[in-house]
Amino acid sequence: MIRSISTLIILILWCVATPGECPRRLSYVNRNQVDPNEISLDRVAGQAVDSKGVVVPEICIGLFADKDHRLVAQVETDSEGRFAFKEVPEGRYRLVARVPEYDYLCPVNARVRVKKAETKKQSLLLHLVPPSIDQCSWADVQ
Repeated sequence: MIRSISTLIILILWCVATPGECPRRLSYVNRNQVDPNEISLDRVAGQAVDSKGVVVPEICIGLFADKDHRLVAQVETDSEGRFAFKEVPEGRYRLVARVPEYDYLCPVNARVRVKKAETKKQSLLLHLVPPSIDQCSWADVQ
């Protein structure tokens, strides 16, 4: 009995995300007033910064299928705000970047197309800003 209770406690602790970590499954969110232009890349990698260009570490970034918003993969930015998804198949996706559990920065929702034939080695630059009436966070290439 004690062994099953301790196993249950360990399982519960393992399932709960600790502060600063991405939740087990990032949820899809879109607060864009206007749908952004699609960004074509050969790989999905880049860096997250705030409105002053300061890196934003430990944010969750999810890659969702464009049509049904199914989560395909997720990563967390490192201490330098950098992130990279490994081996993303060609296709159209939505990249969602958000601060775990708190939305003091408006989430990024960017349209991304992965094309292995792209010759330019570009990286994404995610601009995270506080929520406002007429502007939300966005992505572009660097």
